[in-house]
Amino acid sequence: MTDSTLAASRGPVNLTELAHAIPGFVRGARWFWWIAGFSAINAAMNLSHSDTNFVVGLAFTLLAHAAFPTGIALVIDALLVGGFFLVGLKAQQGHAWAFILGIVVYACDALVYAKFGDWLPVGIHALALYYIVTAFLSLQAAKKTAGL
Repeated sequence: MTDSTLAASRGPVNLTELAHAIPGFVRGARWFWWIAGFSAINAAMNLSHSDTNFVVGLAFTLLAHAAFPTGIALVIDALLVGGFFLVGLKAQQGHAWAFILGIVVYACDALVYAKFGDWLPVGIHALALYYIVTAFLSLQAAKKTAGL
């Protein structure tokens, strides 16, 4: 037996390995990176005075640019984009707190779009949340089965 065959036969040895062994898990967890990336693009487009934005991005960044001077808005953008990147990283490592934090913030963000009657972003947020929640629930079930 090779080392990889031996490792595969004894199962995942830590949370990250367990998480990556779940079909669709990484795809669900990486939605946080898509959100961060599109939010960064939206912030840059807002700085160029574009009226276009990506519906996957955060409404909070759009609100920041509408409510605060550019410098403060950029700090808020950096915190949100960096936060979602970190949440994505930790979610891919199987940390439940990252999923919960990301889900709560993104659901609140969808409520901002709903408040303004912008339904396409609400639908896209719901789709993203579906994949994120599915990955989270799959991880929780796998952890219970593995005894982690």
